[in-house]
Amino acid sequence: MGFHGVLKARQHIQNHSAGGDEIFYWGYATRVFPCTNDAGSCEYLDAVYWMHTVSMLYTFILWAVLGGILAIFVFSRAIKPSRTRSPRFELEGGRAIAPMNIFTRFWKSKTAALRRILLPESLQSVFGNVTRLQLVLLAVLSGYLLIFSLVGIVYRTWITPVKNLDGVFNTRTGMGGFSDRIGAFAYALTPLSVFLSQRESILSLITGMPTQSFNFIHRWLGHIIFAQSMIHTIIWTIIEAKLYQPQPKVYTNFIKQTYMIWGIVAMGLLSFIWVFSFPRMIRLTGYEFFRKSHAIVALIYIGACWGHWNKLACWMIASLAIVFIDFGIRYIRTLLIHVGYMKSGGYGFESAQATLQCFDDAEGRVVRIDFKHNHGPWSPGQHFYLCFPELSIWQNHPFTVASLASQETVNPHHTYIVRCLKGETSKLGMLAERIQTEKLTTPVILSGPYGSSNPSKPGNFLAIGGGTGATMVFPVVLNRVQEYGYIGGNVQLVWIIRRAQDLEWMAPELATLKRHIATSGGKLSIRIYVTREISPKTIKEIPSEVDDEIKGATATVTVRTSIAGSNISSLADSKPGYDIVWLGDRHPDLSEVVSEFVEQAPDIGGSVSVVGSGPGGMGTSLRKAVAAVNDGARVWKGEEKYDVHLHWDDRMDR
Repeated sequence: MGFHGVLKARQHIQNHSAGGDEIFYWGYATRVFPCTNDAGSCEYLDAVYWMHTVSMLYTFILWAVLGGILAIFVFSRAIKPSRTRSPRFELEGGRAIAPMNIFTRFWKSKTAALRRILLPESLQSVFGNVTRLQLVLLAVLSGYLLIFSLVGIVYRTWITPVKNLDGVFNTRTGMGGFSDRIGAFAYALTPLSVFLSQRESILSLITGMPTQSFNFIHRWLGHIIFAQSMIHTIIWTIIEAKLYQPQPKVYTNFIKQTYMIWGIVAMGLLSFIWVFSFPRMIRLTGYEFFRKSHAIVALIYIGACWGHWNKLACWMIASLAIVFIDFGIRYIRTLLIHVGYMKSGGYGFESAQATLQCFDDAEGRVVRIDFKHNHGPWSPGQHFYLCFPELSIWQNHPFTVASLASQETVNPHHTYIVRCLKGETSKLGMLAERIQTEKLTTPVILSGPYGSSNPSKPGNFLAIGGGTGATMVFPVVLNRVQEYGYIGGNVQLVWIIRRAQDLEWMAPELATLKRHIATSGGKLSIRIYVTREISPKTIKEIPSEVDDEIKGATATVTVRTSIAGSNISSLADSKPGYDIVWLGDRHPDLSEVVSEFVEQAPDIGGSVSVVGSGPGGMGTSLRKAVAAVNDGARVWKGEEKYDVHLHWDDRMDR
């Protein structure tokens, strides 16, 4: 049925075959003018088309607002003052300082004050581990949608007669216009939701933020679109099944139309996507089912929306274009890495050959992946998607590179540390055990690199890694030391692990960083917190009368076996600039760690950059700690080190 028939079926009042002028409306059926129906029906038609025109305007304004927010963000990054200032010696204080001009002081004090307010997390039980800034952005978007869903609606009711049926009347209200308004918003938001979920994100290139930073808005856009679609469906069901007469004839004719069938299909698919996106359902069905079904069903849903109302197909075309461009770039990047001259001779596709090493502990298994492959460089802290064909050619997962890209582009070395959980990583653990036992290699296919630009900055630099989050902070610190040296600021690496034996994961990299301490002049320090063991030296000093009681404790037994006979005993001893802190059975206070570093940071180092990676709870604590030390008033007075930045790696590859 054409859209002339669609409008006729929905409104029962326009007759396109009766003659008259047809007025084009973008996104809607053409209107027959002049209106030859009763006065109430003609007034209703005026209201319907006026509300539609306003709705289209609001959808375009929505994208203009989004573009404006992005432009403001880009502009703020462009005018952000750099800290390349020449230090001078302060005679009275006997220290080197780097004075800030008035604009720099204003900018840094303002951002420090805002960071103190917007960086911590709020309403975690509802929104999870997200900052107040993300909540503000969601509130702005939700507020716009709420206000402009209600503004520009004709709040009137018309009781109009049904032709050829005496005493039968239709009830016409502004509900239809309101329902179409929120439906139009749902269509207009679809490209944005798709855009925020893509791996090849232009937003990451523009903003420097990792794609994972946009997942929160993507998830809540899904909730908003589902709510809009459900309300749209319910309202039109009420209109067609109750307010329009005679029944059930009107509703029967309405529900069997092609565009309505596509609408039902779209709503069913969207409901599937929504239900199976909840964390509990993801845990129940597995992440791989979620990832694959989410992508496939979303594509079918976009097609169903196109079939439901093709007058607004532009939004669906844009969504599909984003998806296919993302897939295309993704596969091209993989081919660029793996297609070339092969070691065996000839030209073709060649995968990397990786060695796998297992580390078992009470929590499960950790796998270290090492291989070399000839391709372009990456920035510290970036990640690749790895596919293990021996497990599945259809699955790949993001893992942070624990090694630095070689200065030479020939065969750079890759190192990854993976905690084996459920799903594909558990299979990887079993594969690693076989590979290590038989001293074999396994093929790996890469796609990447992905992630923000190099977080290594000159000046005061603090990097905190929790568990396998070390894969992000180790290369960042090593790059910071190699690229900027120790001029102008302190550098500290903090690694939080459960047991001393976990040092084996990154033993070569840790030994490399440890060697840099001697030449740093006290500017580089490493502190390792062991959260579930106490020092072996402490055990030896325990009085004999309580020794038997202590021996029965789990922590003591673990300590005695954790590093015994291992090749990392030298890494478990504290030395100047290299501290091992044994906490027994607690976590370090990150507020104390951050504030201590900031207080000891030299003024010449300028602002403090904090880089962190680890479990979600650690991210919560670190955001709170960094927010607390930001002090706009002290920055305005010239104490630049109280302008503290945070770069948090938020992926779940731990």
